[in-house]
Amino acid sequence: MRLFNTMLFLTCSLFAVAVVNTTQAQETETQYPRVKAVRLDFKGFQAVSDQYVLGNIQLREGMDYSQTLVDQSLRALYKTNYFEFVEVKVEGDPKDEVVVVFELVCKYLIQQIRFNGNEEYSDSRLAAKTELETNQALDEYQVSLAADAIKEYYVDKGYPDIEVDYRLIRDDETGYATVNFDIDEGGKVKINRISFKGNASFKDKRLRKVLETKKASWISWLTGTGKFSEVKFKEDLELLRQFYRNEGFLDVVVDENLVEFDFKTEKKVRITITVDEGQRYYLGDMSVLDATIYTEDELLRQVQIAPDDAFSPESVDEAATAIREHYTSQGYLETRVRAERVPNMDSRRIDIVFRVRESEKYYVESIKVEGNTKSKSRVIVRELALRPGDVFDLKRMETSENRLKNTNYFEDVILSPETTNVPGRKDLGVAVREGRTGNFSFGAGFGSVESAVFFVELSQANFDLFNWRSGFQGDGQKFRFRASIGTSSNQIVISFEEPWLFEQRLAFGVELFRSESDYNSTEYNELRTGFEIYLRRRLFELVEARLSYRLELVDIFDVAGDSDTIDPNDGVPDTFEAAEGEEVVSKVGLTFLRDTRDNLLFTRKGNRSSILSEVAGLGGDVNYYRLEGRMAHFIPTFDTLEQSFSIVARTGTISPYGQSKEVPFYDRYYLGGPESLRGFEYRDIGPRDSDTRSDEAIGGNTYGLVSFEYLFRIAEPLGLVVFYDWGFVNSDDYDFSPSDYGDNWGIGARILLMGSPLKLDFGIPITTPDGADDGAQFNFSFGTRF
Repeated sequence: MRLFNTMLFLTCSLFAVAVVNTTQAQETETQYPRVKAVRLDFKGFQAVSDQYVLGNIQLREGMDYSQTLVDQSLRALYKTNYFEFVEVKVEGDPKDEVVVVFELVCKYLIQQIRFNGNEEYSDSRLAAKTELETNQALDEYQVSLAADAIKEYYVDKGYPDIEVDYRLIRDDETGYATVNFDIDEGGKVKINRISFKGNASFKDKRLRKVLETKKASWISWLTGTGKFSEVKFKEDLELLRQFYRNEGFLDVVVDENLVEFDFKTEKKVRITITVDEGQRYYLGDMSVLDATIYTEDELLRQVQIAPDDAFSPESVDEAATAIREHYTSQGYLETRVRAERVPNMDSRRIDIVFRVRESEKYYVESIKVEGNTKSKSRVIVRELALRPGDVFDLKRMETSENRLKNTNYFEDVILSPETTNVPGRKDLGVAVREGRTGNFSFGAGFGSVESAVFFVELSQANFDLFNWRSGFQGDGQKFRFRASIGTSSNQIVISFEEPWLFEQRLAFGVELFRSESDYNSTEYNELRTGFEIYLRRRLFELVEARLSYRLELVDIFDVAGDSDTIDPNDGVPDTFEAAEGEEVVSKVGLTFLRDTRDNLLFTRKGNRSSILSEVAGLGGDVNYYRLEGRMAHFIPTFDTLEQSFSIVARTGTISPYGQSKEVPFYDRYYLGGPESLRGFEYRDIGPRDSDTRSDEAIGGNTYGLVSFEYLFRIAEPLGLVVFYDWGFVNSDDYDFSPSDYGDNWGIGARILLMGSPLKLDFGIPITTPDGADDGAQFNFSFGTRF
């Protein structure tokens, strides 16, 4: 047996050697012809240079001929989009030398793009819609798409009868072509009225709210309403059908062919939509089948519908979802609920049977995080409302997903349960995609108070103070550096915040600042230098508390008068002259804040309320305590133009104590300017110094402010407001007498520029307090008033 194996091995070895020798011999015999030349043969005109073509060909003179290189060259030439047809021919002896011939048929180049018949829109505007350019290879398919784009643009602008054709004029000698777009605009049509027929159950006004198509109005030039679009109108008819079905009219018919278009003039049309409502159906009895974990009554309490309600398919689906969410919130993740409908056509009642397929209960086995290339895993895990061992609650999983999205660290966040090998256990999978959290910006800003300001700002929302290798990123801390210099102020601010101190939901922050300004008054300049440290924590619901300590050096300098020889006749308040120099302010503050606003820029509903208590005198040169309350409430009114009404109310008092006989004027209350009484100059509302001839306000210890504002959001980045402001400032603490008040009314605009709201307000005084200027004021500033 051993001898047989040895002979078999020798035989196989000899055969392998023979095969190798044969292969080498065949390779030696295979010879490729050499490329004698590469020749270009243009059929017709030549649109590109020889050098351009040769640059895309892989073969060269003197190389071995290779079919692979030929194929690569063909792909490269077609990819340039300059050739209609390319063919390769080989001439010569295939065993010696060959000439490789590339026969090329060039595409025409666009020499000119012309628009004919366009009266409403310029050639340049239409050219931007085509995405065609001169010297570009002519592609008739792209030209047809360009014609469609022009037509779509006209339809969107209110020209439903627009016709767009194209003509191509080719020059076979030069290889250039002219593209002509022939446009028949057909006249612009505005919708003058939208009415309905057959709508016995709902008024026209209610049905018009369902439609995206609106009639023209005096602000249509801003809102874009009043234009007829066939595509949008068909979608509106389907929205109308859905509305009726969800109101119980399951047999409703809205026939597109019965819509009437009555042209009042050539440019105005009245649209009448005919509705066949049919019969209305109502909910009958509701029951639950196959539920063993919860009772029928317990499950039906989760739904928002009841017998005798108008039957709504959408509401029934939502009811089934609510029952399923009751299960999934308790860990029964794979429970399914199907709503079965049992109609009774005689009574027009539809019974609902919720059929349940229950699953086992699941718990969280482990948390798996992936995709976090910068952020530490703990930054992600600490935001989760689920922990290993918890009941796997889908609602808490959704809450966790929203928390991670709200950090703004990630572009994408997806949380999902993942199967494990352990019965009754699932892993919580967390997949994230890192986003850009750092920001560097510089620029200029303008305001009616601070005039021109030039600034530079560096911020990092996912900062890591102790990890320079990662570029100081990944630990969820906040860092900000801002420096600005302007005509009336300059400022440097450095701030740092750790939102999870000791891995608890407790924020710790510190801010260093230096701020110099001369816009508070024409009589003095002010410089504040110092720091603030704070702790912030969410207490309950949406209420958070902030405890802070602030130490600052306040320097009042360049006072117009001479503080060494106070002169009541020099026109400068004695209060300013006496305060010239430096004072240290050391104070502790406690703030409670609740914010439920739906939008921080164009707010329509919600409330923002805060209460501040502050004590100065833990060291330092001044002693006072402050109590202040602020509230902003927003009420949506009409959906048209996203109208809303807001009320802003503020009040506060500040009192000296101990050795301090008065509160320093720079920490008192003033009104006037873009954030308070907008019909008066900045800080112009307040008590005056009775011992001097100055009209300069020196501030008061008690104030009150009420502001009413009505907003029309007429476009995505633009809102118009009408406002009324009322307020007072009194000298004494706890003096809330409104006897010497000021008020104003006005109009304004809110413009969203690069993510920041610009406020433009023109205020007109109604009642002017003693000493204040009674001229109208124009204010403009960035930010919100709240």
